[in-house]
Amino acid sequence: MLFEIDMKGLLYAIAVTAALVPLLALLRLVFKKLGARVEDTLARADWALNIQRLELLSAEGFKRGLVWGFRSIHTLLALFVLYLYIPVVLALFPWTEPLAQPFADYFLEPMSKIWEAMVNYMPSLLHILVIIFCTWLILKVLRGFFVAFRMRYITLPGFHSEWAAPTYKIIRFLVLALTLVMIVPLLPGSSSPAFTGISLFVGALITLGSTSAMGNITSGVVLIYARSFNQGDYVRIGGAFGQVVERTLLATRLQTTKNENITIPNSVVLSSKVINYSDTSDSPDLVVHASIGLGYDVDWRKVHELLRNAAINTAHVEPDPEPFVLQKSLDNFSVSYEINAYTKRPDQLPGIYSELNRNILDEFSREKIEILSPTHTSIRDGNALVLPRQEN
Repeated sequence: MLFEIDMKGLLYAIAVTAALVPLLALLRLVFKKLGARVEDTLARADWALNIQRLELLSAEGFKRGLVWGFRSIHTLLALFVLYLYIPVVLALFPWTEPLAQPFADYFLEPMSKIWEAMVNYMPSLLHILVIIFCTWLILKVLRGFFVAFRMRYITLPGFHSEWAAPTYKIIRFLVLALTLVMIVPLLPGSSSPAFTGISLFVGALITLGSTSAMGNITSGVVLIYARSFNQGDYVRIGGAFGQVVERTLLATRLQTTKNENITIPNSVVLSSKVINYSDTSDSPDLVVHASIGLGYDVDWRKVHELLRNAAINTAHVEPDPEPFVLQKSLDNFSVSYEINAYTKRPDQLPGIYSELNRNILDEFSREKIEILSPTHTSIRDGNALVLPRQEN
């Protein structure tokens, strides 16, 4: 009787083995055909994955990846079929039947636990998807709202249009942070000690390493709402003069008239004196000025005339309003005069000042009038009176 059962099991084993061989051959044939079709399709297609000019994945690399993927799937399926074949054959013989179930459980038990975990996690996954959808919808509405503010389709008293973009970024960050706080507890393993330890470690690294960065971010937010300057303005920050070419929450970047790019941390900008030469909120024109010192023997009327001529002959100086002269002080050795003129070109300030100073030198040189600034000492007859020369 035992021999008959053994022979029956042997016959079944031979039959299962006979079915296994064509099944493996069929798998090999199917994946070989699929691989050949993929290679043929990609050989005719000029396809690549690019981000602007950066090629992340070429057509050849994509083809190799797909071929490797098909081979991996083929290998896994073949191993899975062999894995099922072994416990089936073991169960056909009485002396190996006790090994069949444990051998099958090595694979089936973990898979069943994974499946059970996935089924149990579905409600949490659904909550996460709902939260992500609501976040996406809120950000879409907020973006449209602030775009309307930026384009001045909607206005609020006291809210300037240039605040729209940074305000949206700040609110978006807060919304995303709140979304992350809501999603993290729903992630699998979020309550495990390992996850908690990693979170504390990452939080400590961020806290220790972002002190300066957070200071710059806070300063950047203050600068945005203080409206000290905008992108494109010509400003002087400390000793740096140039055009604002970029503003971020961390730093401000200037391009000088010599095409030098200067990056200034926002904390430094906030603590420095900022002069905005492009701000036309109070006056449409910028006043350029130059000071000189002249002796008491020079008629002040002649000085005013020469200084005005020097300013009028300077490029980018506006004839209306007319340049004007201020007598700033009566010093010990000279009289201090200041010429003031209007310009609409703050981007040309270095050239304007250079030409204005050159014209002043030319005007007074033609009239043989000595400029006493910077102050220098001259020896004269102390008994003679120094009076302004009167024009004939």
